[in-house]
Amino acid sequence: MFLTTAEFLPAHRGHRQQVLHIISAAEARGQSRLVEMNQQVADNLTTIITALEDTTGQAQADAG
Repeated sequence: MFLTTAEFLPAHRGHRQQVLHIISAAEARGQSRLVEMNQQVADNLTTIITALEDTTGQAQADAG
């Protein structure tokens, strides 16, 4: 099981940017398998980031 917290949001966002760059470069070179593998990583990171942002937003709303 993978657990993370909002503390790591900057790292997750940075990792997603790196993966998106890899995807873009792989598309330009016609490396479809590399695109496919990294698209799954990007999708997972987006899910993680969205969940953490939602949790952080809810925590802030509860505190306010």
